[in-house]
Amino acid sequence: MIRKTVIFALVFQFAGVFPAAAATYWSLFNVEGESSIGADYVTYGSLADMLADSNRLSVNTLGGFGRNIVGSGSDGSTYWSLFNVEGESSIGADYVTYGSLADMLADSNRLSVNTLGGFGRNIVGSGSDGSTYWSLFNVEGERSIGADYVTYGSLADMLADSNRLSVNTLGGFGRNIVGSGSDGSTYWSLFNVEGESSIGADYVTYGSLADMLADSNRLSVNTLGGFGRNIVGSGAFVTRDEPNPVPLPASVPALLSGLGALAALRWRRKTRQTS
Repeated sequence: MIRKTVIFALVFQFAGVFPAAAATYWSLFNVEGESSIGADYVTYGSLADMLADSNRLSVNTLGGFGRNIVGSGSDGSTYWSLFNVEGESSIGADYVTYGSLADMLADSNRLSVNTLGGFGRNIVGSGSDGSTYWSLFNVEGERSIGADYVTYGSLADMLADSNRLSVNTLGGFGRNIVGSGSDGSTYWSLFNVEGESSIGADYVTYGSLADMLADSNRLSVNTLGGFGRNIVGSGAFVTRDEPNPVPLPASVPALLSGLGALAALRWRRKTRQTS
């Protein structure tokens, strides 16, 4: 009985010290460059919900220039939206960064605007698993070669397209990749000829960054029909909540010490009786 009491007290004492995982996922619905309305960021509470477009948490519409958003991502602390009319803009793409999910969903309180000219006009998506960053270069549905995943070691390098770590080309059906993301453990690519496909979009999941970059060892293929044809990007943010321990009465440490001493004494007496 004393042992159970000690265990219960210890659990009670340390409850809330170790933070619980929290995650938010989102899909970006847009027929970019062609919609007069704009883009919709739809959020979900789990990867399964995002892959099935079920149990939506919120729908966040960005009108006007929002119609040019084609992708987004997060590394766990910074968020970004990718503004581009890919393959049609002579200027390039803009990575716009934000300090919170709420700011990204509303396109408010921008931290920076990072323009990539020239070949940057072909950037259609990006992502991060918290340590590695990548941009997706593609004129999707129009390129016979495919898509290039370009990786970087930092957010600053991705935003400037500098110090590339690798260039990973996916030919053939890879030309239909329009987005990707990661929650830190699972990775996914979004296959879609958005706004032109009557079928919809395919979310393909992988167990590692290497598998996503090579489109190998697929874990699942998740098809979203109908309005799913307008999905052009996605992302996720996974963090650990800040610890918020419940204040304990000053007498609790003394109580724990006393219970521990009683348990030790009982164990010693039991040992002597059996010896």
